[in-house]
Amino acid sequence: MSNRKARVVEEIQRRAAAGRSLKSGDNRGDWLYAAAAKNFGSWGKAVKAAGFKYRDIKTRPLTKTEVRRQLRELVIAGEPVLAKDHPELRRAAVRHFGSWRKALTAVGQKNPAATRWTKANVLAAIRRDIDAGLPVTSNQMRRRNENLYAAGRRRFGSWAAALKAARR
Repeated sequence: MSNRKARVVEEIQRRAAAGRSLKSGDNRGDWLYAAAAKNFGSWGKAVKAAGFKYRDIKTRPLTKTEVRRQLRELVIAGEPVLAKDHPELRRAAVRHFGSWRKALTAVGQKNPAATRWTKANVLAAIRRDIDAGLPVTSNQMRRRNENLYAAGRRRFGSWAAALKAARR
């Protein structure tokens, strides 16, 4: 095995030992994924070379029962249940219930409405992103949180005005 291949295998094993996901979608965009594809022909072949069964790593779709159970647990925890925070669960909820909102309603969520974007909520969300060190440029925000970006423009007239208000 070449040094490059050995380095890829070692890093995959290191990530697995650290509890990191070996699913291809969770590793796309970093050096390891690119090196795996270049040296092994695919991410799956590199994972296999590292001693794992790639088909076991891939996530099977959640059943309707599993979606209900996971959503109930989130609702019971009392935290906001936002689709953007649970992408795999969101995809399964839409597949089984037709929409995220319908899935929440099916598990007894009394108010599955989206975030109410008042001026105060918009400012608080922008400030959280700034405090977390996230970029808040219009391009970055449109990619990361389209709803917040649109609400900022609606409530303040422009994204620039929303940022200005948040930074006061």
